[in-house]
This record gives sequence, C-alpha cells and structure tokens, in this order.
Amino acid sequence: MVILRGKEAKPAKDEKEIRRGGYKDTTCSGGNFLQTTLGAAVLMLFLVIWISSLSSPILFYYCLLYGHHTYFAIMVLVTTFAFLPWEKGIISKMVTAFARCNSLYYKQCAIIFESSSSLPASSPSHDGQAKPKFYAVHPHGAFCLGWSILFTHIKMTTVRFCFSPALYYSPFFHMWCRLTGKPGKADKASMVKYMKRGENVALPPGGFEEATLTNVHQDRVYIRKRLGFIKLALQHGYDVVPVYCFGENKTYWNMQGAWKLRLWMNSWGVPSIMIWGAWFLPLLPKRSEIGLYVVCGDALELPKIEDPTKEQVREWHDKYIAALVNLFERHKASVYGEELGKVKKLQIW
Repeated sequence: MVILRGKEAKPAKDEKEIRRGGYKDTTCSGGNFLQTTLGAAVLMLFLVIWISSLSSPILFYYCLLYGHHTYFAIMVLVTTFAFLPWEKGIISKMVTAFARCNSLYYKQCAIIFESSSSLPASSPSHDGQAKPKFYAVHPHGAFCLGWSILFTHIKMTTVRFCFSPALYYSPFFHMWCRLTGKPGKADKASMVKYMKRGENVALPPGGFEEATLTNVHQDRVYIRKRLGFIKLALQHGYDVVPVYCFGENKTYWNMQGAWKLRLWMNSWGVPSIMIWGAWFLPLLPKRSEIGLYVVCGDALELPKIEDPTKEQVREWHDKYIAALVNLFERHKASVYGEELGKVKKLQIW
C-alpha cells in the first residue's frame, strides 16, 4: 500500500495540472486486501446511513405502532443529539479519521487543487482580501462519492457542504455529517444565510437530474438550466470553483433511457436511478481502474452585483460552463490516458 498525504505542489513536467500554490493528495491501496476491506466498511456504513435516513420517518412510525419501544427510544436519542448544539471533540476526530478511510476502497484516489485560488478562503470575509469560495461539484452520481471524499478532506474543513433538506433533517445522516464535516441545507434561504456570513460553501448543482443521467461510458453534467447558484454567487461576491470528479460515473451501472419521464420525476423531488455496483454486493460501488480523481479547478472570479439582470446571470453562467469544460479537458488525458483522452468529451445537459 502507498499513501501520499499533503504533497505541496511543485512545478514539474509530469504534473502540469498543478500550478503554484496548488495541492495534491493521493491514496493508492495497491491491492492490499485489509485496506480495501476497511475502505469498503466505511463506504457501506455511509451508504446504509444514507438510505436508512431517508426511511427514518417510516422507521419511527413502525417502532411506535408495533411497540418496539427500545428501538424508538434509541432513534429519539440519536435525533436529539443530532440537532443539539455541541462542539466537536475527540469522538468527532476519531469518526472523521475513520470516515477518511473510504478512499482506501478504490484502486486509486486523488484530490487535486489546481492552484491557490482553488483552496478555500481561510476565514469569512467580504473585504476583498479573502473572497469566499463556492464549490460547484460535478457529477452528482448515484451517491456523491467524490463529494463525500471532499467533505472529510483536511483542506475542506472550513467549507459548508449543502445537502438536500430531506437528507439534512434525517437524524442518522445529520449525526454522521456533523461528526465528520460541516453540513448545511441546500434550500435558498439557508444558502443566502451562509453566504451573508461569508462562509465557503459547496453544492452539487446538478442534483437528482445529474444522478439520473449517470452513465458508465459517458461523462455528463446537468447544468444548462442551473443558473441559481451563479446568481447567488454574483449577489454575494463569491468566486466559483468548478469541481469535477472523474470516475464518479463508473462507480455504478445505471439504467439508460426514458429521460423525459425520469427527469420529470426528478422535478418533483423523486429520484429515478436504477443502479448496480459491485457484482458481489450491488450497494458497494464498482472498483474501476481509474478510481476517483477529484479536481478542484481555478476559481472563476465573479464581480459582486447585488441585483444582477438575467443577461448578467446568463453571461457568467456561460463562463462557468466554459471553465468546467476546460477543467475536464485539462485532466482527461491524465485520467483516461492519451489515446482515450483524445475522444472523451464532457456532455452538457
């Protein structure tokens, strides 16, 4: 097993993707069975918490209805602790260290911050000295696995990662996220509150639609109709960092087709993915040769416009899409190899 942590960027011919002030973090399991098993255990726990949290209202009702008072009391206790105000301590540090082992499951895993502008602002500020960052993370994938690696990364501890309200209010998921990172809600009112405070924030703008479009053979993002995050960034003077997670689309097979119906279901908040992961345990992701390769690009510097027009929002949205495509083009050869990289294109939906 080889683990390289926290390698500060140095100019090198073979690492042109990292420029001055950038940062690269690489993990490689090297086929070590124990390390891979540990990573699988972390991922399995994360996925079970995710799925069970969405069904928590049903579990509450079932335990109360059929007299399972012990289980009901445990869920009430977890819910109480999940939402009470408390400071992180030794337990949180231990859980976070455990959660960071999820990267060991993949054959290889890398997180790259291309330059100093890709890194979070060290403290909330609107004085022009340290502009806060808005991390737009693509693709969503079935379970946001690249997102989950960023969520626990040591360089992202000041970033508030914004989840759907349904997940945010799920007690088990909320407890896990509070222990391992800095969760927030992805509704507009909450986003405005965070941004008024000048917090660094992260969001997967593609949402359910981007998850629905997941294809193991194609790199796709759902972004053409997603202008709201750009408008918020303009209103609050944020720089936007495009983030692309290479390999996310290869973690699960997903049924293709029936796009109009499935995207319509997404518009009502209904997921419409039909997935299959590892052959021996479909809930676990596949272990592709490229693993996960998460790249945070150069920040797109936006002006502060308190009341932007539709034309201004569209202009900067187009610039964001161009920055995202350029990010993909810069790194595709490193991920897929020179030959395959020549034909790989990022599909914009």
